[in-house]
Amino acid sequence: MSSKVPIISIDQEGKPPVISINVPEPTSYSGTNLTSLEQFGDNYFKPSVKERPTKNNRTPLKDLDFATAKGAVLSSMRTGFSDRRLFPNIKMTTGTLRIMEKAEPEPEMVEPESQVVSAIPANTILTKIKADEVASMMASGKRLNVYRTMYGPLSYNYIDEPAIVTPRLYLVETYRLSSFLGSYGAGKTIKTFSLFPGEKTKISVKTYAKRETDAKSASSILDSFTQESSDDFENSMQNEVSDKRNYDKSFEYHAEAEANASWGFGSAKVSGGVKGGTHSAREEFSKNVSNATQKHAAKASAKRDVQINTSYEVKEQTGEETSIERELQNINLSRTLNLVFRQMNQEFISILHLVDVRVAFFNGFAESKREVPLPELDSLIDEVVVDDAAKRKEIHDFIIKELENIFDYKDELHSFIEEKILKDSGGSELGRYLRVRKGVISTYKDDLTESEITVPGIILSVIKSVLRTEGVIVEAILGTGDALDGYATRLQELEVRRREAEVALATAKAETASLINQLVKDNNSDAAKILTELVCPCGPRPAPIEVRIKKDEQK
Repeated sequence: MSSKVPIISIDQEGKPPVISINVPEPTSYSGTNLTSLEQFGDNYFKPSVKERPTKNNRTPLKDLDFATAKGAVLSSMRTGFSDRRLFPNIKMTTGTLRIMEKAEPEPEMVEPESQVVSAIPANTILTKIKADEVASMMASGKRLNVYRTMYGPLSYNYIDEPAIVTPRLYLVETYRLSSFLGSYGAGKTIKTFSLFPGEKTKISVKTYAKRETDAKSASSILDSFTQESSDDFENSMQNEVSDKRNYDKSFEYHAEAEANASWGFGSAKVSGGVKGGTHSAREEFSKNVSNATQKHAAKASAKRDVQINTSYEVKEQTGEETSIERELQNINLSRTLNLVFRQMNQEFISILHLVDVRVAFFNGFAESKREVPLPELDSLIDEVVVDDAAKRKEIHDFIIKELENIFDYKDELHSFIEEKILKDSGGSELGRYLRVRKGVISTYKDDLTESEITVPGIILSVIKSVLRTEGVIVEAILGTGDALDGYATRLQELEVRRREAEVALATAKAETASLINQLVKDNNSDAAKILTELVCPCGPRPAPIEVRIKKDEQK
């Protein structure tokens, strides 16, 4: 006999959900930083990986004039940018971008036959590339580079042709910038005004998002991840890069549309015996991210204005403007009412933390790029490093040492990797491999709020930014001066006494009604009789005739 068990039931011993404020904002996103291991020079690498791309792999730009370049560009466009010799920095599926000679041009387009039409989402600016522009830049020594922005859509720029071959090994570190809510409080005073005794007025509150252009300028990666805020942050990051060569080299390395956003491209020039020698490169990178975040946040916050307008009559307007209208009145008859409006500020705690690492080889040309996870480190070394056991071991040990000694934002050392040992069922060792340690977490404690924030990986820096919000707090301050003369003051005193007497009478009636209810509840007839005699409007009732006769006889 089967028992009846409900499909869904409530766990009587279950724990209730807990609301936490330490949840990352949905604008948390990732980027990569490349650190060149400069101490391993040309003599460490095989001759085959130190060669420039041949003409069969990459057409030299010096051999192209404008006419030849334009013809080559149009030809490549019609085949979907499949010619890697001309476009080594565009590694996308053949046919992703095509030329459509009969497509209707956009209003600003002059040459519809040379417009690139994209099969990817239409919001990409690749739809505005012209063949003349590409050919002109190629003839001047710059190649077209297509990359994916941090927000997602494809974008493009032009980068210089690498001048020399520089074979190097790189640590490709993936970082995440996660934003958390911090303190919240009143900021600057945006409006003050006073209401005279008995005065009435209307106010309207207009926010910084009243127009589309204002909303775009005020957007920030911390609380409103938009394409405008993403592009502004990327521009801020690019402005922090001091070495233009490394800036171009980062685009040459990320020659594919699916790559993560490139946040940095640095170098570490240290001796082999120094532990954590790449820390200087990470420190420079974290400083650039911090500066870019603070500048970006300050720029967005400056655009977040809230206007408080006062008038006796406010007309309703339609459109994209956000406006809140309210009516205020000073009910005080002898003092002014002063109102102070202050814009509310939100603090954001942005944490830059290392979450993954890979190893790569790159000689300055996109064709040479080889990037592998840690378990394939030895395979990469065998592929690009000369057949010298000592040099290969030196490189292997150095990379292990660097990843086992990573400084966090408190300058404390942490190990980010581990060696995993594989064993069979009998306990015999089958092999070993390197990997990023599982379950690596870091905790940041905010001294002001005493809240703890836990993130995966190792924290490199903590950035605090304050942004203005749409919230407005109002403080009412009553004036101390009395605006009434002696006669008016005396009238107000008499009015107050009349109101007090009315309140006292209402209170007495309420107490009487309460007493009556209590006597009825207690069935106390003697007390009820006394109460009746007291509250009867005609005074105490005379005793019955029989009672009076008995009293007379007794006398």
